[in-house]
Amino acid sequence: MAKYDFLVVGSSTIDLFARTGHTERIDIAGHEGKLAEHLVCIAFGSKTDLEGLDLFPGGSAANSAVAMQRLGSETALLSSVGNDYLGSMVLKDLEANKVDSSHVVTDKALRTGVGLNITSPSGEKSVLVYRGANDSLGPQHLTEDLVKGSRHVFVTSLVSDKNFSLFLKLVRLAKHHRRPIIFAPSISMLRRWLPKLLKIHASFAVSIFNYEEGSYYVGKEKIKDILRHLPGNVDVVSKDVDGAYAKEGSNFFHVKALPVRILDACGAGDAFSGAFAHYYYSSNTQSVSDTLAKAVGIAAMKLTQCGPRLSSSAGAAAAFIKRNRSKLGIKGI
Repeated sequence: MAKYDFLVVGSSTIDLFARTGHTERIDIAGHEGKLAEHLVCIAFGSKTDLEGLDLFPGGSAANSAVAMQRLGSETALLSSVGNDYLGSMVLKDLEANKVDSSHVVTDKALRTGVGLNITSPSGEKSVLVYRGANDSLGPQHLTEDLVKGSRHVFVTSLVSDKNFSLFLKLVRLAKHHRRPIIFAPSISMLRRWLPKLLKIHASFAVSIFNYEEGSYYVGKEKIKDILRHLPGNVDVVSKDVDGAYAKEGSNFFHVKALPVRILDACGAGDAFSGAFAHYYYSSNTQSVSDTLAKAVGIAAMKLTQCGPRLSSSAGAAAAFIKRNRSKLGIKGI
Protein backbone atom coordinates (compact mmCIF):
# COMPACT_ATOMS: atom_id res chain seq x y z
CA MET A 1 0.00 0.00 0.00
CA ALA A 2 1.31 3.46 -0.92
CA LYS A 3 2.71 5.49 1.95
CA TYR A 4 2.56 8.89 0.23
CA ASP A 5 -0.07 10.64 -1.84
CA PHE A 6 2.68 12.49 -3.69
CA LEU A 7 6.39 12.08 -4.23
CA VAL A 8 7.60 15.59 -5.11
CA VAL A 9 10.92 15.86 -6.96
CA GLY A 10 12.98 18.99 -7.56
CA SER A 11 14.62 21.94 -5.88
CA SER A 12 14.78 23.16 -2.31
CA THR A 13 16.55 26.43 -1.59
CA ILE A 14 16.90 29.36 0.71
CA ASP A 15 15.36 32.48 -0.82
CA LEU A 16 16.71 35.94 -0.03
CA PHE A 17 14.48 38.91 -0.87
CA ALA A 18 16.28 42.21 -1.34
CA ARG A 19 13.97 45.20 -1.76
CA THR A 20 15.68 48.13 -3.41
CA GLY A 21 14.83 51.78 -3.04
CA HIS A 22 15.37 54.11 -5.98
CA THR A 23 17.11 52.39 -8.89
CA GLU A 24 17.83 53.44 -12.45
CA ARG A 25 15.80 51.62 -15.07
CA ILE A 26 16.90 50.98 -18.64
CA ASP A 27 14.47 49.89 -21.36
CA ILE A 28 15.98 47.91 -24.24
CA ALA A 29 14.26 48.16 -27.60
CA GLY A 30 13.69 44.99 -29.55
CA HIS A 31 12.60 44.22 -33.12
CA GLU A 32 10.96 47.15 -34.96
CA GLY A 33 11.32 49.37 -31.91
CA LYS A 34 9.14 47.19 -29.69
CA LEU A 35 10.17 46.97 -26.03
CA ALA A 36 12.31 43.88 -25.49
CA GLU A 37 12.99 44.03 -21.75
CA HIS A 38 13.39 46.21 -18.68
CA LEU A 39 16.74 46.33 -16.89
CA VAL A 40 17.48 47.61 -13.41
CA CYS A 41 20.83 49.34 -13.21
CA ILE A 42 22.94 48.96 -10.05
CA ALA A 43 26.42 50.44 -10.32
CA PHE A 44 29.48 48.32 -9.55
CA GLY A 45 32.01 49.77 -7.14
CA SER A 46 29.36 51.48 -5.00
CA LYS A 47 26.94 50.65 -2.23
CA THR A 48 23.20 50.49 -2.85
CA ASP A 49 20.91 50.82 0.15
CA LEU A 50 18.12 48.29 0.52
CA GLU A 51 14.66 49.05 1.85
CA GLY A 52 14.39 45.57 3.33
CA LEU A 53 15.86 42.08 3.40
CA ASP A 54 14.03 38.83 4.16
CA LEU A 55 15.08 35.18 4.21
CA PHE A 56 12.80 32.16 3.75
CA PRO A 57 13.12 28.46 2.85
CA GLY A 58 11.91 28.02 -0.73
CA GLY A 59 12.45 26.11 -3.96
CA SER A 60 9.70 25.11 -6.38
CA ALA A 61 9.48 21.47 -5.32
CA ALA A 62 9.61 22.23 -1.61
CA ASN A 63 7.03 25.02 -1.97
CA SER A 64 4.61 22.73 -3.84
CA ALA A 65 5.16 19.88 -1.36
CA VAL A 66 4.34 22.18 1.56
CA ALA A 67 1.19 23.40 -0.19
CA MET A 68 0.00 19.84 -0.79
CA GLN A 69 0.77 18.80 2.77
CA ARG A 70 -1.05 21.79 4.25
CA LEU A 71 -4.08 21.07 2.08
CA GLY A 72 -4.25 17.51 3.35
CA SER A 73 -2.04 15.28 1.18
CA GLU A 74 0.79 13.13 2.53
CA THR A 75 3.94 14.22 0.73
CA ALA A 76 7.58 13.18 0.51
CA LEU A 77 10.27 15.39 -1.01
CA LEU A 78 13.21 14.12 -3.06
CA SER A 79 15.68 16.97 -3.23
CA SER A 80 19.21 17.92 -2.16
CA VAL A 81 20.73 20.43 0.25
CA GLY A 82 24.25 21.21 1.39
CA ASN A 83 25.81 20.11 4.66
CA ASP A 84 25.58 23.65 6.00
CA TYR A 85 23.48 25.98 8.14
CA LEU A 86 21.13 26.85 5.27
CA GLY A 87 20.55 23.15 4.60
CA SER A 88 19.57 22.61 8.22
CA MET A 89 17.10 25.51 7.89
CA VAL A 90 15.49 23.82 4.90
CA LEU A 91 15.18 20.49 6.71
CA LYS A 92 13.77 22.04 9.88
CA ASP A 93 11.17 23.95 7.87
CA LEU A 94 10.08 20.80 6.02
CA GLU A 95 9.77 19.01 9.34
CA ALA A 96 7.71 21.88 10.76
CA ASN A 97 5.40 21.63 7.74
CA LYS A 98 5.16 17.80 8.16
CA VAL A 99 6.65 17.04 4.74
CA ASP A 100 8.66 13.80 4.84
CA SER A 101 12.26 14.97 4.32
CA SER A 102 13.91 11.60 4.90
CA HIS A 103 14.65 11.38 1.17
CA VAL A 104 16.30 14.81 0.97
CA VAL A 105 19.99 14.23 0.21
CA THR A 106 22.67 16.12 2.15
CA ASP A 107 25.56 16.86 -0.22
CA LYS A 108 28.92 17.31 1.53
CA ALA A 109 30.61 18.91 -1.48
CA LEU A 110 28.13 21.61 -2.51
CA ARG A 111 26.31 24.30 -0.59
CA THR A 112 22.55 24.63 -0.29
CA GLY A 113 20.94 26.36 -3.26
CA VAL A 114 20.13 30.05 -2.90
CA GLY A 115 17.79 32.34 -4.82
CA LEU A 116 18.51 36.07 -4.51
CA ASN A 117 15.33 37.93 -5.42
CA ILE A 118 15.87 41.61 -6.18
CA THR A 119 12.66 43.62 -6.26
CA SER A 120 12.16 47.22 -7.33
CA PRO A 121 9.76 49.72 -5.71
CA SER A 122 7.35 49.14 -8.63
CA GLY A 123 7.22 45.41 -7.88
CA GLU A 124 9.39 44.17 -10.75
CA LYS A 125 11.68 41.30 -9.84
CA SER A 126 14.89 39.69 -11.01
CA VAL A 127 16.35 36.50 -9.51
CA LEU A 128 19.97 35.43 -9.18
CA VAL A 129 20.15 31.67 -8.71
CA TYR A 130 22.84 29.47 -7.19
CA ARG A 131 21.58 25.93 -7.72
CA GLY A 132 24.27 24.36 -5.56
CA ALA A 133 23.37 20.96 -4.14
CA ASN A 134 20.20 20.80 -6.25
CA ASP A 135 22.38 20.07 -9.30
CA SER A 136 23.88 16.98 -7.65
CA LEU A 137 20.53 15.19 -7.35
CA GLY A 138 20.81 12.17 -9.64
CA PRO A 139 19.33 8.76 -10.51
CA GLN A 140 21.25 7.05 -7.69
CA HIS A 141 19.08 8.93 -5.21
CA LEU A 142 15.78 7.50 -6.54
CA THR A 143 14.72 4.02 -5.48
CA GLU A 144 12.04 1.90 -7.05
CA ASP A 145 10.44 1.40 -3.64
CA LEU A 146 10.01 5.18 -3.27
CA VAL A 147 8.08 5.36 -6.54
CA LYS A 148 6.02 2.27 -5.66
CA GLY A 149 5.27 3.79 -2.25
CA SER A 150 3.76 6.95 -3.79
CA ARG A 151 0.35 7.21 -5.44
CA HIS A 152 1.43 10.07 -7.69
CA VAL A 153 4.71 11.65 -8.81
CA PHE A 154 4.99 15.44 -9.00
CA VAL A 155 8.04 16.70 -10.93
CA THR A 156 9.26 20.29 -10.91
CA SER A 157 12.40 21.88 -12.32
CA LEU A 158 15.37 19.57 -12.95
CA VAL A 159 18.16 21.35 -14.81
CA SER A 160 21.58 19.68 -14.54
CA ASP A 161 22.78 16.58 -16.43
CA LYS A 162 22.46 14.49 -13.26
CA ASN A 163 18.97 15.92 -12.69
CA PHE A 164 17.87 14.91 -16.18
CA SER A 165 19.16 11.37 -15.75
CA LEU A 166 17.07 11.22 -12.59
CA PHE A 167 14.09 12.56 -14.53
CA LEU A 168 14.37 9.83 -17.16
CA LYS A 169 14.59 7.12 -14.49
CA LEU A 170 11.61 8.64 -12.67
CA VAL A 171 9.49 8.65 -15.83
CA ARG A 172 10.43 5.03 -16.57
CA LEU A 173 9.65 3.78 -13.04
CA ALA A 174 6.42 5.76 -12.79
CA LYS A 175 5.18 4.33 -16.08
CA HIS A 176 6.20 0.80 -15.06
CA HIS A 177 4.31 1.03 -11.76
CA ARG A 178 1.41 3.01 -13.27
CA ARG A 179 1.96 6.06 -11.12
CA PRO A 180 0.50 9.25 -12.66
CA ILE A 181 3.09 11.96 -13.35
CA ILE A 182 2.30 15.63 -12.77
CA PHE A 183 4.83 17.64 -14.79
CA ALA A 184 5.42 21.24 -13.65
CA PRO A 185 8.74 22.35 -15.19
CA SER A 186 10.52 25.71 -15.04
CA ILE A 187 11.57 27.80 -18.02
CA SER A 188 15.19 26.91 -17.13
CA MET A 189 14.48 23.19 -17.52
CA LEU A 190 12.68 23.76 -20.81
CA ARG A 191 15.47 25.87 -22.26
CA ARG A 192 18.03 23.26 -21.30
CA TRP A 193 16.21 20.08 -22.29
CA LEU A 194 13.38 20.95 -24.70
CA PRO A 195 14.38 18.65 -27.63
CA LYS A 196 14.68 15.65 -25.30
CA LEU A 197 11.49 16.54 -23.43
CA LEU A 198 9.56 16.63 -26.68
CA LYS A 199 10.56 13.01 -27.33
CA ILE A 200 8.73 11.86 -24.17
CA HIS A 201 5.85 14.24 -24.86
CA ALA A 202 2.97 11.85 -24.02
CA SER A 203 4.15 10.51 -20.67
CA PHE A 204 2.30 12.82 -18.26
CA ALA A 205 -1.11 12.59 -16.65
CA VAL A 206 -1.18 16.32 -15.87
CA SER A 207 1.05 19.12 -17.14
CA ILE A 208 1.10 22.49 -15.36
CA PHE A 209 2.87 25.41 -17.04
CA ASN A 210 2.80 29.16 -16.69
CA TYR A 211 2.18 31.15 -19.87
CA GLU A 212 5.87 31.81 -20.61
CA GLU A 213 6.75 28.14 -20.17
CA GLY A 214 3.81 26.91 -22.22
CA SER A 215 4.47 29.32 -25.07
CA TYR A 216 8.13 28.32 -25.14
CA TYR A 217 7.32 24.59 -25.07
CA VAL A 218 4.90 24.62 -28.00
CA GLY A 219 6.14 27.70 -29.90
CA LYS A 220 2.71 29.35 -29.92
CA GLU A 221 1.11 32.37 -28.24
CA LYS A 222 -2.64 31.77 -28.13
CA ILE A 223 -3.87 30.02 -25.00
CA LYS A 224 -5.94 27.37 -26.78
CA ASP A 225 -3.06 26.56 -29.12
CA ILE A 226 -0.73 26.18 -26.15
CA LEU A 227 -3.17 23.95 -24.29
CA ARG A 228 -3.72 21.76 -27.36
CA HIS A 229 -0.01 20.97 -27.63
CA LEU A 230 1.06 20.53 -24.01
CA PRO A 231 2.12 17.01 -22.95
CA GLY A 232 -0.53 16.05 -20.40
CA ASN A 233 -3.84 14.21 -20.57
CA VAL A 234 -4.97 17.24 -18.57
CA ASP A 235 -3.16 20.50 -19.35
CA VAL A 236 -3.09 23.67 -17.25
CA VAL A 237 -1.68 27.14 -17.95
CA SER A 238 -1.53 29.93 -15.38
CA LYS A 239 -1.33 33.52 -16.63
CA ASP A 240 -0.84 35.94 -13.74
CA VAL A 241 -3.66 38.53 -13.55
CA ASP A 242 -5.65 36.72 -16.26
CA GLY A 243 -6.10 33.73 -13.98
CA ALA A 244 -5.65 30.20 -15.28
CA TYR A 245 -6.78 27.93 -18.10
CA ALA A 246 -7.16 24.17 -18.46
CA LYS A 247 -7.94 21.58 -21.12
CA GLU A 248 -9.43 18.13 -20.73
CA GLY A 249 -10.20 16.32 -23.95
CA SER A 250 -11.95 18.83 -26.21
CA ASN A 251 -13.09 21.02 -23.30
CA PHE A 252 -11.32 24.26 -22.38
CA PHE A 253 -11.87 26.18 -19.12
CA HIS A 254 -10.91 29.58 -17.74
CA VAL A 255 -11.05 30.97 -14.20
CA LYS A 256 -10.24 34.63 -13.65
CA ALA A 257 -7.71 35.65 -11.03
CA LEU A 258 -9.23 36.46 -7.67
CA PRO A 259 -8.72 40.14 -6.80
CA VAL A 260 -6.78 40.36 -3.53
CA ARG A 261 -4.37 42.75 -1.86
CA ILE A 262 -0.99 41.32 -2.88
CA LEU A 263 1.59 41.08 -0.13
CA ASP A 264 4.08 38.75 -1.79
CA ALA A 265 3.85 37.14 -5.24
CA CYS A 266 6.77 34.76 -4.74
CA GLY A 267 5.68 31.11 -4.64
CA ALA A 268 2.13 31.73 -5.84
CA GLY A 269 2.75 29.59 -8.92
CA ASP A 270 4.10 26.74 -6.78
CA ALA A 271 1.06 26.96 -4.49
CA PHE A 272 -1.20 26.90 -7.56
CA SER A 273 0.52 23.81 -8.98
CA GLY A 274 0.50 21.98 -5.67
CA ALA A 275 -3.13 22.87 -5.05
CA PHE A 276 -4.21 21.69 -8.51
CA ALA A 277 -2.51 18.32 -8.02
CA HIS A 278 -3.94 17.93 -4.51
CA TYR A 279 -7.54 18.82 -5.37
CA TYR A 280 -7.58 16.92 -8.66
CA TYR A 281 -6.43 13.65 -7.14
CA SER A 282 -8.23 13.98 -3.80
CA SER A 283 -11.59 14.46 -5.51
CA ASN A 284 -13.79 11.48 -6.29
CA THR A 285 -14.98 13.12 -9.50
CA GLN A 286 -11.62 14.58 -10.61
CA SER A 287 -13.42 17.61 -12.07
CA VAL A 288 -10.88 19.71 -13.96
CA SER A 289 -13.00 22.85 -13.92
CA ASP A 290 -13.69 22.70 -10.18
CA THR A 291 -10.05 21.87 -9.48
CA LEU A 292 -8.94 24.87 -11.55
CA ALA A 293 -11.18 27.21 -9.55
CA LYS A 294 -9.85 25.92 -6.24
CA ALA A 295 -6.23 26.19 -7.39
CA VAL A 296 -6.77 29.79 -8.50
CA GLY A 297 -8.26 30.47 -5.07
CA ILE A 298 -5.23 28.98 -3.30
CA ALA A 299 -2.86 31.03 -5.47
CA ALA A 300 -4.78 34.17 -4.47
CA MET A 301 -4.58 33.17 -0.82
CA LYS A 302 -0.81 32.73 -1.13
CA LEU A 303 -0.55 36.24 -2.63
CA THR A 304 -1.86 37.65 0.66
CA GLN A 305 0.88 35.90 2.66
CA CYS A 306 4.54 36.76 3.16
CA GLY A 307 7.23 34.35 1.94
CA PRO A 308 7.28 31.69 -0.81
CA ARG A 309 5.28 29.04 1.09
CA LEU A 310 1.54 28.66 1.61
CA SER A 311 1.08 29.12 5.35
CA SER A 312 -2.63 28.31 5.77
CA SER A 313 -4.18 25.12 7.10
CA ALA A 314 -6.53 22.96 5.06
CA GLY A 315 -9.47 24.31 7.03
CA ALA A 316 -8.49 27.94 6.45
CA ALA A 317 -7.97 27.24 2.75
CA ALA A 318 -11.39 25.60 2.44
CA ALA A 319 -13.01 28.54 4.22
CA PHE A 320 -11.23 31.03 1.94
CA ILE A 321 -12.41 29.23 -1.19
CA LYS A 322 -15.97 28.99 0.16
CA ARG A 323 -16.06 32.74 0.92
CA ASN A 324 -14.85 33.58 -2.57
CA ARG A 325 -16.62 30.83 -4.53
CA SER A 326 -18.91 33.24 -6.37
CA LYS A 327 -15.86 35.16 -7.65
CA LEU A 328 -14.15 32.00 -8.91
CA GLY A 329 -16.41 31.63 -11.92
CA ILE A 330 -15.65 28.86 -14.42
CA LYS A 331 -16.12 29.68 -18.09
CA GLY A 332 -15.67 27.61 -21.20
CA ILE A 333 -13.43 29.02 -23.91
